[in-house]
Amino acid sequence: MISNDKHENDELKKRISEIIKDYDNQGIHRTGTKVDLNSAHWLEKEVKRIGLNPYLDEFTINRLDIIETSLNIDNKKIDGIPLFDCIFPDNKIIIGKLGFLKEKNTIGIARTNNDRFRHLKEYRRSNQHLGLVFITQGLTPGLSLINAENFKEPFGPPTLQISSDYWSWTKSNVGKEATLTFKTKRTPTKAFNVNVRIKGKNSNLAPLIVMTPRSGWWNCASERGGGIAILLEMMHNFYINPPYRDVIFLANSGHELGHLGLNHFLKENHNLIKNASCWIHLGANISAKSQKKKNNVPTPIITIQTSDEELEKLALKSMKLVEVKPSWKIPGTKRPYGEARNVFDGNGRYFSILGLFNPLFHHPDDRWPYAIDLNKTLKLTKALIDIGNRVANKN
Repeated sequence: MISNDKHENDELKKRISEIIKDYDNQGIHRTGTKVDLNSAHWLEKEVKRIGLNPYLDEFTINRLDIIETSLNIDNKKIDGIPLFDCIFPDNKIIIGKLGFLKEKNTIGIARTNNDRFRHLKEYRRSNQHLGLVFITQGLTPGLSLINAENFKEPFGPPTLQISSDYWSWTKSNVGKEATLTFKTKRTPTKAFNVNVRIKGKNSNLAPLIVMTPRSGWWNCASERGGGIAILLEMMHNFYINPPYRDVIFLANSGHELGHLGLNHFLKENHNLIKNASCWIHLGANISAKSQKKKNNVPTPIITIQTSDEELEKLALKSMKLVEVKPSWKIPGTKRPYGEARNVFDGNGRYFSILGLFNPLFHHPDDRWPYAIDLNKTLKLTKALIDIGNRVANKN
């Protein structure tokens, strides 16, 4: 039963806000960095504060460290960040004429964002350019970075991402000689998932798995902070109200690098994709504040993805209790967004919730408190606790 007690709601909202604020203040959450490590230990302490025993699940990563990556035209240098899944040696300087994507043997330029980036893959795979420059688009000027889905199997020419500030300037210099500089190094290091298992009354039953990513390109307040806060509240609920079946919680690093952390977990626990009763995926942007409208709908658009109608009906019932109605529903016949796709690919059952078309997605301005809708996060937290209870206590 979802409570509407004002005091309980105020206390819940306070806990949520403190978690998102702390997470945001930690810094840039890229996988395998010092911030990522410190964040793992912070989350470990938060789990222990509930009364549970977390496990730090270690995996290795050949981290990419940037020394200098830039575009230079007529002695004006623009610093940027490379695609983390393109091919380039540690040190490379590319000199060539600036051109648009259909012009071969040039440094090709294009505008892109996280919604339409996949359409540029053919140009990367064609290798017809000496190098590429992608000018990223977001709500405000800045680098809305692209996930490196092929981090372990990079492809395409050296590619630099620069801020949307420079689109007009870059376009006005088409035809001129430009220089791309890539100076980077690889650092073997470790990253960690934070895992928790809460024993149920009947551990012989298939477990429920609740997962959320905990890494990303920037501070990621609304992108990742809401999922982490809700994950902790679901843990707190099951600690106080022991479930009928076991519940496994996963807070995975490596999200922005092709889901490295989740892939590591699945490699070690490959039977769980099909053998879990359900996977609940707390996806990106579920705490994000509306910033603009897409087709007259405020963005980000609350979206649910489910493997079957039974889970969809169950989720909609819980969401209705808190007066939240998703704008989009993605059925199990379509490959879902985010980590839910790993479960889809393995033919597992899943419920996933995320906010699509967040204009601050992967953007440095995704910060506390500007980017956060606490009232929405409160409602979704209560709904997801209810969904978790329904699944975990089903015989």
